[in-house]
Amino acid sequence: MRKFFLVLSPILLLVGILACSDNRSDSLIAEVNHERLFLDELRLMHPGFMQLDSLQKSLLVENWIRETLLAQEAEKNLIHKDPVFNYRVDTYRRRILADNQLDAVLKHRGSVTRAEVEAYYNENISSFQRQSNEFFGFHVLLDSRDDGRELERAIERNDLEKKQALVADRPKETGLFKVENLVPEVKEYLLKRKRAGIFGPVRSDLGYHLVEVKTWYDRGSTKSLDEVWEEIAARLSVNRQKNIEFMLIDSLRKEGSIFLNKEVLYEISDL
Repeated sequence: MRKFFLVLSPILLLVGILACSDNRSDSLIAEVNHERLFLDELRLMHPGFMQLDSLQKSLLVENWIRETLLAQEAEKNLIHKDPVFNYRVDTYRRRILADNQLDAVLKHRGSVTRAEVEAYYNENISSFQRQSNEFFGFHVLLDSRDDGRELERAIERNDLEKKQALVADRPKETGLFKVENLVPEVKEYLLKRKRAGIFGPVRSDLGYHLVEVKTWYDRGSTKSLDEVWEEIAARLSVNRQKNIEFMLIDSLRKEGSIFLNKEVLYEISDL
C-alpha cells in the first residue's frame, strides 16, 4: 500500500486558517465581503506586528483590504482559472518550498564557531594587513581658525557640552578614516605626525579642519581579530552555506529520478 504525505506551505496553511476563522474566538480586525481578517492571522503574516505603531498597523490592514478587494474582483473575472496564472502560482509555491527547505538545513548546519574564525584569521593573517594609513577618531569642518582653537581646548578639557555646541551644525564624522581619502592639506598634515592627538585647525578650500586621532594605524600593520571578526564570519558562513547547498542538491539528485531532454533544449536555443 502506498502512503501519501501532504506538505503544506505557509501560504496554504494561512488559507486553511482563513477557512476556519468563523469557528475561532479571536478578535475580528477587518472584513471584506465574505473574507475576514483576524488578529492571529496578522501575527502569522507579520511576526513583528504587535511591536508596530498604530499607523504601521493601519497601513498593513489597509493593504490587506486593498489586495482582498482586487483578488475578489479577479475571481469574478475568472483570472484564477487562467493556466498562465496558475503556472505562476505553482512556480512561486515551488520556490518558497525550496527556500524554506534550504533555510531549515542551513539553520542547523550553517553556523560558524569562534574557533573556526580564529583559525581562519591565523592561517590568513597576511591578508589582513592595512593597505593604507588609517586612524580611528573624529573629524569636523569649521568656519574659522578661532572656532578650531576653541574646539581644541574643549576637547582637551573634556568639555562635552562646549564641544557639542561648537560642532552642532557643522559637517562632522566619527569612525575609522583612511588618511588617503582626506583632503590633501589634512592628509599631508597627519602623515607628518602619524600618532594620536588633536590636530589643526588645518585650512583648505572647504574651511578649517580639526581632527582628533584616538588611535593611529600605519600602512602595512595587521588588523586585529576583533576588527575583522564580522568579515571573516560572513566569509566562512557564505562558503559553508554554498557547500551545504551543493552537497544537499547532489544527494537529492542521486536519490531522485531526473530526465533532461537536451536535444529539445538545444533546438530551442538555436532558434
